[in-house]
Amino acid sequence: MEFLIKGKIYYREEFLEGTLLIKKDKIWRIFLTKEIPRGYPLIDYQDNYIFPGFIDSHIHLLELGLLNIFPDLSEITSLNDLFDIIQEAEKNLSAFPFLLFLNFDLEKIKEKRFPKRKELDKIVNKKIVIISQKDGHTTILNTYGLIKIFNQGFFPGMEVDNYHQPTGVLRGLANEFIHKYYKKYLPVDVKMLAFQEAEKVIIKNGITTFCALVGNEEDNSYELLLENLHRFKTEIIIFPQVKDIKKVKNLGFKRIGGCLLIDGSLSSYTAALSVPYEDNPQTKGILYFSDEDLYHFFKKATEADLQIAVHAIGDEAVKQVIRAYEKFLKNNNLRHRIEHCEVLDSDLIKRIKKLNLIVSCQPAFEYFWGGKGKLYEKRLGKRINFTNPYRSLLNESIILIGGSDAPITPPNPLLGIYSAVNHPNEKERINLKEAIALFTKHGAYGNFLEENKGLIEKGYDADLVILENLPIKDFKIKIKAVFKKGTKIWES
Repeated sequence: MEFLIKGKIYYREEFLEGTLLIKKDKIWRIFLTKEIPRGYPLIDYQDNYIFPGFIDSHIHLLELGLLNIFPDLSEITSLNDLFDIIQEAEKNLSAFPFLLFLNFDLEKIKEKRFPKRKELDKIVNKKIVIISQKDGHTTILNTYGLIKIFNQGFFPGMEVDNYHQPTGVLRGLANEFIHKYYKKYLPVDVKMLAFQEAEKVIIKNGITTFCALVGNEEDNSYELLLENLHRFKTEIIIFPQVKDIKKVKNLGFKRIGGCLLIDGSLSSYTAALSVPYEDNPQTKGILYFSDEDLYHFFKKATEADLQIAVHAIGDEAVKQVIRAYEKFLKNNNLRHRIEHCEVLDSDLIKRIKKLNLIVSCQPAFEYFWGGKGKLYEKRLGKRINFTNPYRSLLNESIILIGGSDAPITPPNPLLGIYSAVNHPNEKERINLKEAIALFTKHGAYGNFLEENKGLIEKGYDADLVILENLPIKDFKIKIKAVFKKGTKIWES
């Protein structure tokens, strides 16, 4: 297969009119003249932009796909909307052992509260109801679910009322237990369907390579995905979300952790902060590891030559990660990553630089939660100036790689690029070229792919995305086509 692609090529951080010669799965030659080589079929994209295929370094693949199987609550605005959807789901999803509802967004609900378990009981009282908040760090169960899953026992993270009875709202360890529970009991064919449905969404957003954060101690989805990689059109980098180093090595993985939780989320008041929450001063969040346990896990995984990625949102969680690495890490040849890093001060940034750690960021968080009157300001008050400090990180020459945390935010690199360029805190904005790098060359580096992905260069994989415009003033830009190793895998 040999053909030409013509358009405005993003070449060495410049936009140049030119033509690419694609042979088999590689970029064979780059012609930066108006003259078009003869003898090859031509795809002329005229004034459209040709970029390297985007790399999303943080996607929850199973959860993203489940949005196409179970109800997505992201657009509802009232509890009555929720109750109607639950009633409908009881009829349509009778084959499942539970009813799962995803992306409940408390910020959009006019009542500004979670549903009470007794309200859920009035609709469904003989089947488990699981409602997951958008951030994935709070779940709500009906009474039947509490009894079936917890056997009327208490579990850390269960919210209780004034009579010490569970309300059905679960955070922290109880929330984690629920996520492990439903993933454990999902049939294999449903998981595979979810993976494939998720990939469809990923491809149409211009992503050709991504990190899939999958599995846990109760869910071997990472093995299922590994066995079926040949069935996917994109390139999938698997992060098994477990602590079993021996098993991960035996399966041939080079990475471990992914979104392995050091703390929770700001939305659920479980992200670990150094000072109390502005709108809930009774708490500073949760750390899920002791210092000693985290140090031993990091050290053993490093000795096993595994790249580590862990979830740390609050400054106290990031501090704990840094403390553990400071005890033993001499260099960062394995390119260990910290996911999120949403609250950072200048001292933490300097310590991240000294350790040469990679920061895996999700710029769309600022689009949804940054700025005046939004979630970050509610939770942090004046500390909003310390959220997602991309300019400060880049000024210290720290490698930033971009992701979406899908389905928390859409798997849309254009939204990520736009959000980084238009950060609500003007001092932390980065320029367009720097933002593009998050989802191209830096994403490639963060995943040991810099020798064949992330750039348009001779000999690199022909992973390409064709855009109608640039994501500076708007991210709702038409993607004309997506190529993976020279094969067109999507077209508008």
